[in-house]
Amino acid sequence: PANGVSHHGRPRHAAADQLKRLRTGALCAVAAIVVAGCAGARPALPTADPSSLGLSPAKLAAIRPALQAYVDSGKLGGVYAVIARNGYIGYELTVGWQDVGERTPLERDAVFRIFSMTKPVIAAGAMKLIDQGRLSLDDPVSKYIPAFAGAKVFAGGSADAPVVRAADSVMTVRHLLTHTAGLPYGLTREPADSIFSRALLYHAASTLAEFADSIAKLPLLFTPGTRWSYSSSLEIVGRIIEVVSGQPLDRFMKQELFEPLGMKDTSFRLDEDVDDDKVVVLYERGEDGRLAVVRGGLLDMYEPEARFYWASGGLLSTPDDYLRFAQMLLNGGELNGVRVLSRESVAAMTSSQVAEPLLPHPRTTLIDEGYGFGLAGSVLVDATRTRVPGAAGIYRWSGYVGTYFWIDPQNQLVGMVWTQHNPGRLYPLEAEFQRMVYDALSR
Repeated sequence: PANGVSHHGRPRHAAADQLKRLRTGALCAVAAIVVAGCAGARPALPTADPSSLGLSPAKLAAIRPALQAYVDSGKLGGVYAVIARNGYIGYELTVGWQDVGERTPLERDAVFRIFSMTKPVIAAGAMKLIDQGRLSLDDPVSKYIPAFAGAKVFAGGSADAPVVRAADSVMTVRHLLTHTAGLPYGLTREPADSIFSRALLYHAASTLAEFADSIAKLPLLFTPGTRWSYSSSLEIVGRIIEVVSGQPLDRFMKQELFEPLGMKDTSFRLDEDVDDDKVVVLYERGEDGRLAVVRGGLLDMYEPEARFYWASGGLLSTPDDYLRFAQMLLNGGELNGVRVLSRESVAAMTSSQVAEPLLPHPRTTLIDEGYGFGLAGSVLVDATRTRVPGAAGIYRWSGYVGTYFWIDPQNQLVGMVWTQHNPGRLYPLEAEFQRMVYDALSR
């Protein structure tokens, strides 16, 4: 699938493989309740005693053995977790390894491939252009990418002999950000998705411009605005950012988001901005049931020589960096006195934008009921229908290989739990951690 990981990418030469093998390691905990010697940068937010933040130390104590069990059983190489409330870290933990084979301990400044957790970051980049008056959510996509003016909808036939027709509505930037544009992703058995999968548009040698012009020629799954379907639409958002800003996507994001937020270890490439020795090894379950290293395939998108800025899944980041981003959203667009987005833009991102008849959609990160969809992330609209506890207004998303985050405005809380395993959803790490977090809320 488009957001999965293939075993069969171009092989890396031995030296690069040695550098780029993601890593995962021994036990190291750093928290307001367990302050240990976890080396690395200072935390993204100040720490505070958990009791002062309304977090029960006794309940928090259950988190370590639960996460350690994933490592001890050989299911995961390592896990990072953090709970921040009211702008302070009340709990932070690393267990396991950055590199199991090398026995390198996992630390808080480790670099993860965050896959689809890239999407909310790219959405924030688009909202920055909206704040600057250079883009509108209701702009037609064809205004910036003319190839979409001729977009057609699959109307019958088969993948080999499709029948297409004109769409009944114009595709907009809002449709892209809410996955209602009708763009394929190769995730369903629908003929339009089969056509997309056969086109093999995801490869490191392409550019976003080439991707956008190519996908515009393929049939849409449906008329924009009539359905919700998880899609490749954030690639098109990334290309629109390039067209409007006149800059490559990586340069715009670094200038407008990463530098103002202090996200110094966030990048699209394993280059001078990323310390190779801190990149976590990506694992999967091998045929013998043990952890096996994943190489090639979509991982080639991160290599220095890649041309594709993978806007839907291509960011490398650290937990500290992403915590800064999440806290900025929770603060309504600012962090440490620096305003990055307007309150209106954050409100648009974190409130449901998808019409009620299209809900509940089937792909929240928790695969839970009660969620609507904002801009590039799920929004909890009905907390009475969820199986996993949480408050209405939660905004969340995940990465395919096991990175998860949510912000909870009602409780002024950020939760994150990260690993590197293909696929992350093989184990209920996110749901288990979230249950423990809300069980620890004492007020």
